[in-house]
Amino acid sequence: MKKFLLLTLFSFCVAHLSSAPANADPEVFDVKGKNIDYTGVYPAHIKTVAVITPASYPAPKSYNKGIELLRAAGMKVKVYPHASMVPENIKKNSYASIPVELRVKDFEAAWCDMENDIIICSRGGRGTQDLVANINWEKLPRRPELYVLGYSDVTMLLCALSTKGYGRPMAGPTVNSHPGLSKKIIPLMKKMLHGEEVRVKLKPLRSGDCSGKVVAGLIQRYTRVMSANYGLQTAGRIVIIESVKQNAKKISADLDELLTAGFFKGVSAVVFGHITRTNDKLDNINTVLEKFTEKVDVPVYTGFPFGHHSKNLVIDFSRPAEIKNDTIIFPACDAESRMEKTTAEK
Repeated sequence: MKKFLLLTLFSFCVAHLSSAPANADPEVFDVKGKNIDYTGVYPAHIKTVAVITPASYPAPKSYNKGIELLRAAGMKVKVYPHASMVPENIKKNSYASIPVELRVKDFEAAWCDMENDIIICSRGGRGTQDLVANINWEKLPRRPELYVLGYSDVTMLLCALSTKGYGRPMAGPTVNSHPGLSKKIIPLMKKMLHGEEVRVKLKPLRSGDCSGKVVAGLIQRYTRVMSANYGLQTAGRIVIIESVKQNAKKISADLDELLTAGFFKGVSAVVFGHITRTNDKLDNINTVLEKFTEKVDVPVYTGFPFGHHSKNLVIDFSRPAEIKNDTIIFPACDAESRMEKTTAEK
């Protein structure tokens, strides 16, 4: 069994590492072949896209290309005033961001503009925690119909929205990730966004059938969510975890911190997504995941296509899922009809 796990994780990680670009922004991927046509990938009721930068400044080339692709798909794209504002120290720090009050201003304006159907974050990086801490939540309508899409550092915003009951958080590609997504992931992305059934075969560390809504995010930001006391409810949920630029020791420490904080208490299952840009030995990563599996009494899997990788699937926090026969299944739901109903009830 141990040999099997090692081999599975070896192929899993090698695939991820081989596609990791040299770009300083780990959300940007090399573009291979023709441009992706996003026409019809987003459902018809998503007509207007708001683009904001909640944290770090996005790489201009991929950011502009991402906006171009969204517009080419037939959607109206509103880029908020400070989304592409260049921070003063960007030449010294690729994770630099503009002052938080400007980022908050764009977020609140995008949220309160009722024409917007989805907010797509330009990039993650560093700084979303400051954004969340400075939002005036009381003046914002709850807007359960408003999608909010992003990942990496955006994990903190998605978790805050989930905790506070605002919007419809979805983990998945940022604007600057759209140009480099694998064309193999696009059909699954379309199915997820349209409410069709989605099935993904997983690799078991401990098999088991279960069900629950899903929460997905970056492990380093989950630890900040817990330390910042967001009150994120993980009980009864399938928790998906990804990691980027961390060695086995740090991943182990983060998992132990989350265990101590009660993050995994009552969860339905733990599913690991991509573990990328680690320069550690693969058997060390494998050992960490095996030891973690021994510390929890729920099903544990690897192999879900989510995280800092060209295969980065959108995950709707509001959709229920189940794991059967080592396969995670998102049952079909009528996304557009449900959205119309939610909007009518609002």
